[in-house]
Amino acid sequence: MRMFLSPHKSGDERMQISQTSEQIKALSTFQGHCEIEGITLLSCNTSRAKAGTSFREPFSVKPALSNISSSVQGGQFVVEVSFEYSAWDASEPPERLFLINCTFETIYRIRDDYSPSDEEKHSFSRGTAVFNCWPYAREFLRDITARLGHQTPALPLLRITPKKVEPTEEEPSLLGEPDEDEYPDEE
Repeated sequence: MRMFLSPHKSGDERMQISQTSEQIKALSTFQGHCEIEGITLLSCNTSRAKAGTSFREPFSVKPALSNISSSVQGGQFVVEVSFEYSAWDASEPPERLFLINCTFETIYRIRDDYSPSDEEKHSFSRGTAVFNCWPYAREFLRDITARLGHQTPALPLLRITPKKVEPTEEEPSLLGEPDEDEYPDEE
C-alpha cells in the first residue's frame, strides 16, 4: 500500500544551517584553500512498518541532521554528514511508518599545504559540507522512500540563517533592560 506523505505542519520539516558571522568568516577562509573531490554514500539503515499495519492520516515527515564528524587525512579533509528521515502518523502517540538513517562522506582536497584551524574545520564541516551533501541526501531519501513503498513530497530546501548570539553580561541586549541609573527613581 502506497501512502502519500505530507510535510509536518509544525515547522519541524525545516533543514537549517545557522552560523555566526565569525563562523562564516572561518569557513570562508577554509573554502579558499580547498576543492571538493567527491561525495559518496558511506552507510545507510532503513526500517518500515510491516504490511497491514494500520495508520491514522495525516502523515508527517521529519528530516533532521543527526551527526557531523571530520578529520584531516594527508592532504584531504574528510567530513561525514549523517541525516535521519522519518515518517509518522497522526495517532496518539504517533506511530512510525519508516525510519532512514544515512551518512555521506565528503572529501575535500586541501591546496597549498594549508593547515586549517580547529574553528575553520568546525565551521566548514557544519556549514559548507552540510550544504554540499544536502542535494545528495534529498535524492537518496526520496529514492529509498519510494523503495519502501511510500510516495514522498519534495524534501525541504536547506536554509541558511544567521545564528542569534546570546548577549553576555558585559554586552547589553538590544532589547535589554535600561541601566538602573539611567532612570533615577522619582520621589
